[in-house]
Amino acid sequence: MHLIIAEKNIAANRIAHILSGKDKVSAKKEGGVNVYNFGDKTSIGLRGHVVEVDFVEGYTNWRSQERPPRSLIDAGTIKRPTEPTIVKLIQKIAKKANRVTIATDFDTEGELIGKEAYELVRAVNQKVPIDRARFSAITKEEINRAFSEPTDIDFDLAAAGEARQVVDLIWGASLTRFISLAAKRGGGNILSVGRVQSPTLAMIVDREREIESFIPEPYWEISLVTDKDGQPINARHAAGRFTDKKEADAAYAGTKDPLIVTEMKEGKRVDRAPTPFDTTQFIVAAARIGYSAANAMRVAEELYMNGFISYPRTDNTIYPPSLNLESILTTLEKTQFAHDVAWVRKNKRSKPTEGKKSSTDHPPIHPTGVATQEQLGENWKLYELVVRRFLATLSPDAEWATMRIGMDASGQNYISTGSRLTEPGWRTVYPYSEAKDSILPVVKTGEKLKIQDLNLEEKQTQPPPRYSQSKLIQVMEELGLGTKSTRHEVIQKLISRKYIEGNPLRPTLVGKAVTDSLEAHASTITRPDMTQKLEQAMEAIKIKDKSRDGVVDDSRKMLHQVFDELEPNEAVIGQEIMGQTDEELTIGPCPVCGKDLRIRRKGGSQFIGCNGYPDCTCNISLPGTMWGSAVRTKNVCEIHNLFHVSLIAKGARPWEMGCPLCQLIEQQKEHYAKMPSMTGELQQKLLDAKIFSLYDLSKFEQGDLVKKLGITKKLAEIIIKEANEVLDLIRRRSECKKFMKQFVPPKRGRSHTKVMNGFAESGINCIGDIATATLESLKKTGLSDEEAKTLKDEAISLIAKNHLREIGIPAVSLKRYQEAGFLSPEEIASSHPAFISLKTGISIETVGKHLSLITQSLGKPDPVKISKKAFESGKAELMSIPGVGESTLEQLYSVGIFDKKSLIGADTAKSAKTSGLSKDHLKKLQVTARA
Repeated sequence: MHLIIAEKNIAANRIAHILSGKDKVSAKKEGGVNVYNFGDKTSIGLRGHVVEVDFVEGYTNWRSQERPPRSLIDAGTIKRPTEPTIVKLIQKIAKKANRVTIATDFDTEGELIGKEAYELVRAVNQKVPIDRARFSAITKEEINRAFSEPTDIDFDLAAAGEARQVVDLIWGASLTRFISLAAKRGGGNILSVGRVQSPTLAMIVDREREIESFIPEPYWEISLVTDKDGQPINARHAAGRFTDKKEADAAYAGTKDPLIVTEMKEGKRVDRAPTPFDTTQFIVAAARIGYSAANAMRVAEELYMNGFISYPRTDNTIYPPSLNLESILTTLEKTQFAHDVAWVRKNKRSKPTEGKKSSTDHPPIHPTGVATQEQLGENWKLYELVVRRFLATLSPDAEWATMRIGMDASGQNYISTGSRLTEPGWRTVYPYSEAKDSILPVVKTGEKLKIQDLNLEEKQTQPPPRYSQSKLIQVMEELGLGTKSTRHEVIQKLISRKYIEGNPLRPTLVGKAVTDSLEAHASTITRPDMTQKLEQAMEAIKIKDKSRDGVVDDSRKMLHQVFDELEPNEAVIGQEIMGQTDEELTIGPCPVCGKDLRIRRKGGSQFIGCNGYPDCTCNISLPGTMWGSAVRTKNVCEIHNLFHVSLIAKGARPWEMGCPLCQLIEQQKEHYAKMPSMTGELQQKLLDAKIFSLYDLSKFEQGDLVKKLGITKKLAEIIIKEANEVLDLIRRRSECKKFMKQFVPPKRGRSHTKVMNGFAESGINCIGDIATATLESLKKTGLSDEEAKTLKDEAISLIAKNHLREIGIPAVSLKRYQEAGFLSPEEIASSHPAFISLKTGISIETVGKHLSLITQSLGKPDPVKISKKAFESGKAELMSIPGVGESTLEQLYSVGIFDKKSLIGADTAKSAKTSGLSKDHLKKLQVTARA
């Protein structure tokens, strides 16, 4: 059997279908893992790394006196399975394999993942041949070629990846632990530090400092407008910027008619076609059409895995001779780009454009398969970008006709420039770069024109711009920070750690605090030099110039030097960070008492609470941390003087919530609308009295509310009652939505909120309503027949389970009842104790106790009492009768026959109807029992 190990399930699936040819691919799950069988081959996908590097036992206690953060530098490392199910399955199949092919991505990370798979196989099968399939696209041609020309694992390339893993672990873990402990941060609120992320963060912080310290300087520009035969000509003073106001005023005053043409030059400018995409240039181009770096790479990975584009992690900007460009054009003829392809064929340049970088692992990013807009949905935009870039690299350069007019106005020189696109070239197929004509009329030297408008404009110099994600990735590449595969992940980690925010990127208070402290006490961490040196060393491992262990040892020495600077300043570092990060959580004055409102977190929940608690109970709820950690932004609410709040989550754009109090007030209007007695005037009275939420209103005593609002006792009583009723409705609807989400997946055009709104229109507000609703009313909300039935059945089951729990049935027993099919109190009460005990494995005496509780709750007669001794002896009696086995015993128990006496006295006709045993068989058993 030939075992194929791919990096992910989707790749395993595609590889199986490509290699299977005419053989049928059989897909099955083993322990939740997809396995694809075809012919004598089995394909299985990993989930990236299925093992991880971790420290040996004994280093988990952050506050250990024996093993402080520095001890992690020299701690031993081991590999632990992160996906034990996949690991076990790989090894189970590998034992029977007579050939294994590693088909992970071909880059440093993919080679390391492949080596990890190699080691898993070797641990259980020492002799099986293991080879390596390398490909740059998951297409029929590439996969067939890769498997017909297998090679060996590049252990040097994998060693470079292993070195990076260990180096990142010891740097990240030891420094993160040190800084977090110094600043008394823990749990989900740690302060992470890393050899790549810290210098990257420092660049953003340094740029912010430049912006904050920037002092604008004034300058002046002079421009004029003239025309020729009604066609305007805009010109600027030849001096450009004036930094002296007197000089600018003099030039302005000296500009007088006539305006004489002194120069007229026409020329041509070549507009070079763009070079092929490497990873960085792809991210830059994707940013221009609205994609974050992380999102662009996520979509690119999906397109690659599905065979639509080539491998998206590459440093190459030169198409290799082996890449069949003509074949790619033929493939694209089958797409909606057929017209563009025809134009490219007709106007194709002699040689594709080339960038400055060339590598041998993967070609530049290019299209590899046919796709449609309907097929890809939102991913289409990036697929189209890759297709059009590829076509542009084969297209001729664009050309512009240029014109320059020089003019003199009483000794003051002015210049006007224009251009016109004469040959669109590559711009015909690549519309992402704007091409605007600026056409000037034809004039002659010596010609006199009249000044129609003259302007002297004062301006100010601008600070350097903040980094966009794509620009930051370009700078990281130039400085050697990170790799093509990790740079976007580093940025995303900085966002998720709440170190940076916004677009373009700016540091948060905590990001500044950590960077300031590190720069003051251990600047090595924040400079790119150290990381550059380590990156170069890891590159040297690939070509055998350095060893993995040697590079790791060198990095340990560097890290010890960093700790030599950090440890003497631990207390100072902690004070500096705590002093600045307290501020990041404070959003402004409490609207009730005036003390500070602060963002607070507890487990997975977060809220804004008052520092005056418990005297002041003002608080504003926030979405749970699963939606992102709340941070304050720079914007301030003009009404409440509170900082706006943003939710930052890994892999997603920040969710700008705005002023939390404004949002709370707006949200409460929807709740108040459900109160029959609530009016707009009354809502305003609540706001004036600093009662901002339904919850606050519900907690008031009648007399206190009368004093606060100046309303009657009767109205106070009514609105408190209505507030509690609405809160109860909200609670029940929240439980209902949470329940519904387990069984109804979201679909395009059918969100969970939309389903709940449909429920509300049908009067379905709780799980009990689902249980009693008709299938038709459930289907009105967009549910399919199967979804509606499943949801209703699960609701009935849950209500029954809750009823049993309320009756007093313990959780352990309840689980056994449910697993055995006894779902409701009625089903249990209508069954015989012996039958229940046999099916559930619960002792007969415990079943008896539970039945007593259930029948008492249902108002039914007490159940039959059977002792343990009677039950066991009865079983022995029945099993001694010829023809009674385990199956027959269960059937007898189901109709209350649990010993010889009950068998002899049974009504055979009645028992036969429900037990499944024939009347004759029962009579025969009775005869034998009497004997």
